[in-house]
Amino acid sequence: MNHHQTPPIWNNHDDMRYRRKLMLLCGLSPLLSSCATDFSQHKNTSPTDLARQLGICSTSYATLKNGQMDQIQTVSGCSNKHPLTADAIFQAASLTKPVTAYAALQWVLAGKLDLTKPVSHYLPKGYIHFHKVLARTVNDPHDVMPPRALSNIPLGTLLNHTSGLPNWSAQAMNPSPAPGQLWQYSGEGYMLLQGVLEAVSGQSFSDFMDSQVFTPLDMNHSSLVWHEQHHSEVHSDAIPGLWAPRPGKFKHALAAASLYTTAPDYGKFLCAVLRQEKLLALTLSSPVKVDRSLGLEWGYGWGIERSNNGPHLWHWGNNPGFRSFAMFSPVSGNGLVAFTNHHQGIAMASRIAQDVLPGEHQAFNFHMVS
Repeated sequence: MNHHQTPPIWNNHDDMRYRRKLMLLCGLSPLLSSCATDFSQHKNTSPTDLARQLGICSTSYATLKNGQMDQIQTVSGCSNKHPLTADAIFQAASLTKPVTAYAALQWVLAGKLDLTKPVSHYLPKGYIHFHKVLARTVNDPHDVMPPRALSNIPLGTLLNHTSGLPNWSAQAMNPSPAPGQLWQYSGEGYMLLQGVLEAVSGQSFSDFMDSQVFTPLDMNHSSLVWHEQHHSEVHSDAIPGLWAPRPGKFKHALAAASLYTTAPDYGKFLCAVLRQEKLLALTLSSPVKVDRSLGLEWGYGWGIERSNNGPHLWHWGNNPGFRSFAMFSPVSGNGLVAFTNHHQGIAMASRIAQDVLPGEHQAFNFHMVS
């Protein structure tokens, strides 16, 4: 795959499959009311009132204006025993992926990686695929993807979810459909990207991200693994009856999902992205269609929402008890990142977006965002 290749088309079969799953979830539990992604009803409600209405105890968000950090705010709809501070740590969930992509694209621009080369070029001995990557234990079951399988997967397809790999798999993986053909959201693709970055850098992924992203950007409250001090810093919640109240302790770095961070730290990251014109151009260079009805595409690391004012780059995060969302405009330099400890947190992010990037945003109507 090269940067000028005809973009893959939207995987309509996968879209219908995801929609059926979403409808099933919505039918199973009224607690998952965020499945109905009509957030426009909240646009005239203040964030504080919305937090009270939805029972969102902890929201921390940062806004950007003209490429610079503008405001850092916290909102609580509960009577918290421990007051929420701007440095409260949240699980970023899939907002980890854009940070991973940022590090990878920096190395592409430095000539250390090539998006068109097959993954086998960087992993000539194959890739160890763990079957329980979200809950690693001693003697984890695993398999090895051989070099011949990796030789058909261009590196760039891992960043824009066209590798054909599944989101998660507890068995040996074979790309389906063929790499470069269709958009199919893949956490496993980002784990394979992690393997490449570890092999090329000679570092653990956690150390690599510390040296390439967190330290240079002064993201002093960010980590890819659980630290014991997080016990008092992580703001977690749960859907009653579905998940126990637990913050989730990632003991192994996951390029797809394990970032612990704060709104100010992630705001610093967004500012860094906006400062790097070449990296932004590369991010947008080969968009693939994701949802034709909503006009959504995907770049290297970010979703792309087209508007009359230019593109908006966006991503969401969804771990049990946490929701997060980030969106920004490369044209205006305005944007936001919001972290919540509630399953209806996307509604809060949608409301905050109206203050920073006014107008309708189809990203909030995407079937995977809830």
